[in-house]
Amino acid sequence: MTQTDSNPLQIVDITTVNQETADQLFGAARTQGFLFLEGHEFTQEEIDSVFDLSKQFFELPHSYKTKYSIDSSNHGYADFGGENLDPTGQKKGDPKEALNMCLLNFLTGLSEKEIPDWFAEDPKRLEIIISTIKKFYALSMKILRLLAIGLKIEDTDETKGEDWFASKYAADKESGSTFRFLHYPGQKSLSPESVIRAGAHTDYGSVTLLFQQENQEGLEIYSPVEKKWQAVPFVPANTDKFPGMGPPIVVNIGDLLSYWTAGLLKSTIHRVKFPAKVQETGQDRYSIVFFSHPNDEALLEPVPSEFVKSIEGRGANKDSEVITAKQHLDSRLAATYGWKK
Repeated sequence: MTQTDSNPLQIVDITTVNQETADQLFGAARTQGFLFLEGHEFTQEEIDSVFDLSKQFFELPHSYKTKYSIDSSNHGYADFGGENLDPTGQKKGDPKEALNMCLLNFLTGLSEKEIPDWFAEDPKRLEIIISTIKKFYALSMKILRLLAIGLKIEDTDETKGEDWFASKYAADKESGSTFRFLHYPGQKSLSPESVIRAGAHTDYGSVTLLFQQENQEGLEIYSPVEKKWQAVPFVPANTDKFPGMGPPIVVNIGDLLSYWTAGLLKSTIHRVKFPAKVQETGQDRYSIVFFSHPNDEALLEPVPSEFVKSIEGRGANKDSEVITAKQHLDSRLAATYGWKK
């Protein structure tokens, strides 16, 4: 596990699933809520191909993209200004566009809903989508198993402790999990007066996985440790240790997992704010994101871990009524998009 002055986040190698790795991951999740993961098994070639696909999609005519506009299931194309991640602090929506693929079946790697037919026109495009979604799901399951080991979740009659989270993320059941392409036009080309490109927010789900590119920085976290905004840099791949692999992936804990663990795991506030260098060059920013959510019917009941049981009056330990993962997500989406619950 490494950390430097220029990088506020710990870098954890998850190649091996054991107690040591779990403790490192758990430690970062409960202090910073954000970390870098290496040993994720995404090759540089795979990452480059999905970024290229994303850029090509966003270059399509606006009239075509809006035919697949986002709906109340959070699926579809979100136009510029359509999403406001900081509704209490911002009057205008964020100057960015996105494509969400929701209602994912991780056995097929596809959404149960319609996606732009442009992807199916070329089998290679569709295969990139399928492969990336399946690998994100597999990585999220590995992370959840490591967190369960770090939390020392107890075995129950139904499942082993290390599988407690994973058992609520069945591959073929409906969930709020979302695969997302994001495009932030350069500072000079869209809303140049707006320094913030994505408002300060926390993520809704359990775990978020993010790839960003070199020279397209902008992600900042409000550090729970330092109590100030800190820029998250691009960290290059460790090619000596992981030949052919892509750079470390950014991972953060979301509200749902924080609520589930009574606040033990930190859902850290973050935003996208173009640094001065990127503002001057007008460089666009693209990112690839996967939001992992439990199955819709999963109950957010207290986690059977001594770490969690010792916390009183917070999250799932506080509420007398157990809510489902879908109820939690619906509430957050309504605030972001202005939808009625």
